[in-house]
Amino acid sequence: MKKLKEIEIVTAEHKIDLHWNDDHVFPSEINPDLEYLCEMMIGETIKAAYKPGGLFLDVGCGRAVDAIQLLERGMRGVGVEVSDIMIEEARKALAEKNLAMDLVRAFGENLPFADHTFDIVYCKGAIDHFFNPQLAVREMARVTKPDGWVVLSVANFESAGFRLGRLITQLRIRKPEGVMPWDTPADHTIRVDYDVLKALVRPSLQQEEIWGTSLLFGVPRYGGLLKRLPKPLTRIILRSLNLIARYVPTTADVLMLRGHPRHPLPDLPF
Repeated sequence: MKKLKEIEIVTAEHKIDLHWNDDHVFPSEINPDLEYLCEMMIGETIKAAYKPGGLFLDVGCGRAVDAIQLLERGMRGVGVEVSDIMIEEARKALAEKNLAMDLVRAFGENLPFADHTFDIVYCKGAIDHFFNPQLAVREMARVTKPDGWVVLSVANFESAGFRLGRLITQLRIRKPEGVMPWDTPADHTIRVDYDVLKALVRPSLQQEEIWGTSLLFGVPRYGGLLKRLPKPLTRIILRSLNLIARYVPTTADVLMLRGHPRHPLPDLPF
C-alpha cells in the first residue's frame, strides 16, 4: 500500500494549462468498450452525487455534462474550472438546456468558498490533472458540510485491461507505434491506481465506499470484437464484466470513491 510520502505530486512551479481543451481526449472512432466506460463513469458519478434539493460543487466541471444532469434532477450547483475554454463551453451547454449555474474560474487546490458550504462536492475524471491532488481533496473536504460527502471518479491505470494490454503488447514480435491507452497522458500530474486513490483521500476523507465500474478497456482488439457482435450480446458482456469491476475495484477501468470530510482537517505535510 502506498503511503502519503510515496506519491509523486508536481508543484506549482510546473506549467499549468489555463486554456486546456478536451477535444483531444476521445479518439475519432469510439468502440463499445469506451462508450460503455464513459456511460458508466458519468452514471455512477451522478448517482453517488445526487441529493434531492442539495447544493453541489463540481470541481473540474469541464463542459458541465454531469452538472446539467444534477440540475435537471432539481439540485442547485456551482462549477469550478481553471480553463477559460471549458468555462465557455459549459456556459454554452447550460444555455442550450435553459439551465442556470454559477461558473467560477479557480484552482481546485484553492477553492474560493467558505468552510462547510456544499452538501456534495464531486470531481469526475479531473483529480489526476491537478498540480497537487492531495491539497485539492483537502479543499473539497473543507467546503463540504459535516454531514455531506465528497465523490471522486478517476481512471485506474493499473486496471486489469491495462495490465493485460501491456502484457499482450510486450509479447508481440512487432510492437505497435504511438501512445498506448495505459501510458500516462502528458496532461496528468499523477498516475492513479487503487492504493494511490486511497492514500490521496486518507488525510482528508473518511472513506465510506470504494467501487469500480467498467472492465477490460484497453485490451487490444477487444473493442473491435465487441463492435462486430450483435448489440444485445455486447451489452450483456459489458454489464456482466461491470459486476466484477464493481466488487473487485482493483481490476476496474474506473475507480469510484465516496467519503465524508474529517473534522478537524489535519494539516498536510507540504
